[in-house]
Amino acid sequence: MTAPLPDLPSGLVREAVAPERLVVVWTTAPVEALLAALGDAGHLPLVLQPAETLELIEVSGPPTVLMVDPALLDDATLALVDRVRRDWPQTRVVVLAGAGADGAGLLRAMRAGLGEVVDPTTPATALDLLGERPSGAQERVLAVGAHPDDIEIGCGATLLRHRRLGHAITVLTLSRGAVGGQVELRRREAAGASMALSAELLMGDLPDTRIGDAHDAVGLVEAAIAHARPTTVYVHSKADNHQDHRAVHEATVIAARRGPQLYCDQSPSSRNEFAPTKFVPVGETIEEKVDLLAHYRSQADRHYLAPDLVVATARYWARQLPHARYAEPFEVLRASEQEPFPTST
Repeated sequence: MTAPLPDLPSGLVREAVAPERLVVVWTTAPVEALLAALGDAGHLPLVLQPAETLELIEVSGPPTVLMVDPALLDDATLALVDRVRRDWPQTRVVVLAGAGADGAGLLRAMRAGLGEVVDPTTPATALDLLGERPSGAQERVLAVGAHPDDIEIGCGATLLRHRRLGHAITVLTLSRGAVGGQVELRRREAAGASMALSAELLMGDLPDTRIGDAHDAVGLVEAAIAHARPTTVYVHSKADNHQDHRAVHEATVIAARRGPQLYCDQSPSSRNEFAPTKFVPVGETIEEKVDLLAHYRSQADRHYLAPDLVVATARYWARQLPHARYAEPFEVLRASEQEPFPTST
């Protein structure tokens, strides 16, 4: 078990860590200061040849940022940049151009629509630019649940869609599910699922089935919000027969009272009063959700984790969308004009 985070109260423990943000650098020039600054800022910088990049993506997924020396921008490299931008739109492409940069290469970069330029000899400028992330990458998600597996059941396919868009994801589980199984086993299962989501996992240790009796539930959610700074929060619906789900809903509504978008998901114990008005198409991630739930092997006998039921439920809710085959439903407690992603595709 890992130690509590220094910026969180003792009631929360980080059990899984989101992967480092990968930055791929195409250059033959010395950029040691830039690489050091990126590493200090929490990125994982790798200097690669352009031809090596696709192999890396197949193994590790797309980088957060691709930094390109304009001197390398021949026709083959520009074609590779175009493929990265088309197939992995969450990857930000930045041109490295300091004093004495290749003028012809810069012109090719401009004609290709590569408008973001940083000077590799001034790492602070590069970090400032990366801090001003594009609208999609600015999205930060916090999913709150009472027990291990609650979040993956309620919004797992939607979180997988966030992951595909490069959004930062934090999962907060307020109890360790002692009533439903062995605590250490459930912790390992939750950590495995979070790592499959590329998400950070925070866990509390409130009493399973008696979360409503714990006076620090609001404080724990507030601490997670202060840590993750979410733009979007997912939590249980109030229309739920499980007392823990209702308690976590109420705590989260109070803790998230300032600002972030707030959506309520469906659980197997949801009541008929569950009334969703937002439907997220998840055709590309529904099978991944089934794989995600398979991490919870200790709960395999629960009927609601059966793959055919998980898929059938998503198929049922897709009737609300004209062009979707599968969907996850949400009640909207608070939304902004800026949707995390469109719901019509």
